[in-house]
Amino acid sequence: MTRLVSLMAASVVTIAGCTETPSKRRTANRPPPSEDFTYDTTVLIASPMNGVGVPSPLTVTLETGSAIERVSLLANGSPAAESIISGPGTTDLVVELPTGRYTLSAQGFDSAGELVSSHGITVRIITSTTEPEPWVLVTSPRDDSMVTNPVAFTVEANQSVDTVELFADDWSIGSLEPGEVLRYTFSGTDYPREIDAVGYDNGVEVARDALTITPTESSAPGESNVNDIILTQLSSYPTDGSYAYWWPDDSYGWFGNPHDIYYQGSLYAEGDHLNRSYCVGITLQVFMDTFDILDGIYGLDGSLNGVTWDDLDELRKDWFVRDLYGSGIVEAMENYGIGSRVSDWDDVRPGDIIQFWRHSGSGHNAIFIGWERDDAGEIYGFTYWSTQNSTDGIGYSDEYFGTSGSRVDPNYFFVGRVAPPEDWTPWY
Repeated sequence: MTRLVSLMAASVVTIAGCTETPSKRRTANRPPPSEDFTYDTTVLIASPMNGVGVPSPLTVTLETGSAIERVSLLANGSPAAESIISGPGTTDLVVELPTGRYTLSAQGFDSAGELVSSHGITVRIITSTTEPEPWVLVTSPRDDSMVTNPVAFTVEANQSVDTVELFADDWSIGSLEPGEVLRYTFSGTDYPREIDAVGYDNGVEVARDALTITPTESSAPGESNVNDIILTQLSSYPTDGSYAYWWPDDSYGWFGNPHDIYYQGSLYAEGDHLNRSYCVGITLQVFMDTFDILDGIYGLDGSLNGVTWDDLDELRKDWFVRDLYGSGIVEAMENYGIGSRVSDWDDVRPGDIIQFWRHSGSGHNAIFIGWERDDAGEIYGFTYWSTQNSTDGIGYSDEYFGTSGSRVDPNYFFVGRVAPPEDWTPWY
């Protein structure tokens, strides 16, 4: 374990924003990701968790892959600490920061000095944990980020705050309790909006937080009969543990599919002799088997919208998520004209394919089944079909939106819908 102490100046400068993944980007040939979509180039902030209040100095624990040789920690865009990495494992960076809101961003560099990975969280530096002053923190979306309409907000606060009211450009857009999700559709998009979060204790203002976001246009694809075909595929897989979960670190050459996958009459991906799978592998299997059915119905001559053998491998790399917090399946569908993103939760349907990320940095890929709603009808989680340890392989499971840790970040919940062949669009 590496340990480094650094001091950051009290002044805070430009805040780092989110970046969008370039369309159709190509990467060098590399193995599929390890569990939770980690590569040898991955860097993750393991501690503190997103959305917590912590005193200064604080210890930031990073987990790094074998290709990372140097890490740098930014606090609101300013260098706070860095360290040379001697190999895969954990690294502790101790930093001292003034009180306030911080976006902490860990950056990983390879042997050539190239930035290859990053991971960020939002925390609030407080004066004390024994007698803390009231504080509130918007944990999602990130400060200075671009987010798709409708925007989902989550907040965290200490016990002195019971309710949080959100304002956009001084206009109230709703109230929520810490840990809940508030969704709001902005009438104007593609320009910055000033967000204020006001924390109350029995109706009295006791704390504030502020950030800037840029809402973008939503996407609402039409209904698709392909969803019905996808759902039919699920019933053919037993959920009794005989199709186990397995995501080996040395999975190069095996794409996590339990059965053989053929394309244009040739074997594309060999299955597992024990019918094991991991998440992106089983959804790719379901998608390719669904394509075989569409091929028979529509007479497509074995062509997935003109995708060649080499193109299929690039589609798979998109599907398997090229970057931490990437949309994966959405990129694959849109890059090859076979589907699109569903951004409004009201438009999500069973049989859509989802890629979601937790505040911890871990992710999962699955088939959407339905929403979990509270007594007021508000969405707080979802049911899905995939393969995972918790169900001893293929099965149905639930996850919940929240503010930190293993809860799902609602702004990194990506939904893709496969379009029927008549709606496929040119891409080459």
